[in-house]
Amino acid sequence: MSEAKRKSEFGIWKKSVKLKNGETSEVLNFTVNGQRYNAWPNRYKQNEKSPDYNVYLDTYVKPEQTTNNVAKKTSDTDLPF
Repeated sequence: MSEAKRKSEFGIWKKSVKLKNGETSEVLNFTVNGQRYNAWPNRYKQNEKSPDYNVYLDTYVKPEQTTNNVAKKTSDTDLPF
């Protein structure tokens, strides 16, 4: 009898990101009940009981594309003043 594939309700995506100081770090991205979260490695562990990752609520909203209403210059002699 073959095993049926189980579909997971949740997933975690691992991504390498470049930090402002030039170092790279891995971040885990996941969604639970429609809310996005990020888990970053805890670089400030003080003892064995400190968590390996800190989880943050992902509140990023992609900005809407807007059209630029600035008049376009048609030639070098067509000045706006």
